[in-house]
Amino acid sequence: MNKEFSQEHIMKICLAPELYLVMTKYHVQKEIGKTYAGLLLLTKALYQEGLISKDVYEKYIYRYSRKLVPEEQPQKLSSEQQKEKQKLDEKARSFSMAFSQWSDDHPDPDWRQKWISQAEKWQDKIPEAKEFLRKVGK
Repeated sequence: MNKEFSQEHIMKICLAPELYLVMTKYHVQKEIGKTYAGLLLLTKALYQEGLISKDVYEKYIYRYSRKLVPEEQPQKLSSEQQKEKQKLDEKARSFSMAFSQWSDDHPDPDWRQKWISQAEKWQDKIPEAKEFLRKVGK
């Protein structure tokens, strides 16, 4: 009987109960299928042993990490929402820059008070503002 396709690449493995239990926990934790969990761990081990290249590793890690139930795609933001998000992102960056100038560069109390007031105003919307207040002791 001449088979057109070989099935030599298919492996069936028998795991010890302890390994099977850990593998089951892993696939549930990662929210991937049982087979993908095994292939994901095998891919990681092959890479660690230097048996596959980084490109091959990344290709298969991506493939075998796909969740059984895909996460919902975030809704596209309207033009107005994009502008608001951009404004918040810029504000967040400004708090990081202000803190980097806080100690030596700007001993001016008015400048410092302005940034404290700004951070207090935005602390509920921008985590960086809350972090800024924490760092400056307010």
